[in-house]
Amino acid sequence: MEFKELKKSLSSELNSIYLVEGKDAFLRDNAVRLIKDKALSEPDLNLINLYGQDVKADPLSLLTATESYPFMSEKRYVVLKEYYPTATDLKNKTIKKVFSDPLETTVLIISNEQKSDNLKKLSTVTVVDCEEADKDVISGYVRRRAMENGIVVTPGAINMIIEYCNSDMTKIGGEIEKLVSFVGENSQITEETVEGLVTKSSEFQVFELTDAIGFKNYEKAFEILSDMLGKNQDKQSLFISIYYHFRRLLHVSLSGATNQELATWLGTPAFVISKAKTQAKYFKPKRLKQICDRLSYYDGAFKSGELSVDTALWNSILNTMITE
Repeated sequence: MEFKELKKSLSSELNSIYLVEGKDAFLRDNAVRLIKDKALSEPDLNLINLYGQDVKADPLSLLTATESYPFMSEKRYVVLKEYYPTATDLKNKTIKKVFSDPLETTVLIISNEQKSDNLKKLSTVTVVDCEEADKDVISGYVRRRAMENGIVVTPGAINMIIEYCNSDMTKIGGEIEKLVSFVGENSQITEETVEGLVTKSSEFQVFELTDAIGFKNYEKAFEILSDMLGKNQDKQSLFISIYYHFRRLLHVSLSGATNQELATWLGTPAFVISKAKTQAKYFKPKRLKQICDRLSYYDGAFKSGELSVDTALWNSILNTMITE
C-alpha cells in the first residue's frame, strides 16, 4: 500500500509485520509513528529498536525481541532499521520462525531506505511504500502545519513549495517550519513569501535550467547556473545531475513506456518522469543525443584533469545552448 493508504488500513486492522520502505525519511518515520500509535502504551517497556547489521550478526536477537510479551499493553513493538536479508538469511531457522509464525502480541516494523525484494515476497509482510508523497499528501501536511499556527497558505504557495523542494517531505518539513516562524501567527504564506524564503533544491534548479535552455532564455540559464555554482555545493555532483537529467530526457523521448515503467527502469520517482516528458518536447531526439555526447565528453575531460569542473560545466551549458 502507499503511505496515504496506511491510516485507513490501520483503522480496520493491525498486522504483525510491516515493511516500511522508500527514500523519503520523513514518510518512513511518520509511517512508523502511525503504526506505533495504533496500540502502543508504556513505550519504555514495550518498544525495542534493532539494526539490520546487528540482526545479521545475531539472528537470535530478533527472535528474542519479537517473542517477548508486552507489559501492561496490548502490543509490543519491535522497530528494525535497514534490514536487507538475502534469500539464504531468510532460510535460517531462527529468522524463518520470526516471519513464518509471528506472535499476535508483537508488531515488527522494518524501516528501510532501499527496497528489499526478498522481504516483499513473504506472505506475512505488509509493505508500506514511502518512496514519494503524492501532491494531496504534501498539500494536506503543509496546510495542517500552517493552520496549527493560525496561518493560511495560498494554493499557489503550496505548489511552489512542492516544486522547489522536489516533493521531498524531509525538505518540505524544514521549509514549512521556516516559513511559519517568519510570518508569525494569523498571517498568510503567499507565493512571494515562498520565493523569498524557500531554498530551491538542486534538482528543481536543474529542471529550471532545462526550461530556460528549452525556451532559449539563455540569460536566465546563465543566471541559474551562476546561482547553483555560488552555493558551494559539490560541483562534480552538480555536473553529474545535469548530465543524468539530459540522459533521462533522451530516454523518455525515445521510449513509449508508461511513466511508472520508466520510473522503475530509471530508478526515479514517477513525478520526475512526468516532468522529464514535458521537457523532452523542447528538444528533438537528435539534439538530445548531441547534448548527451557533449556532456559525456566534458565528463571525461574534468575527470582526467584536462579541464576544471567549473570550466566543464560552463562549456557543457554553452554547447547545450548552441546545439541544434
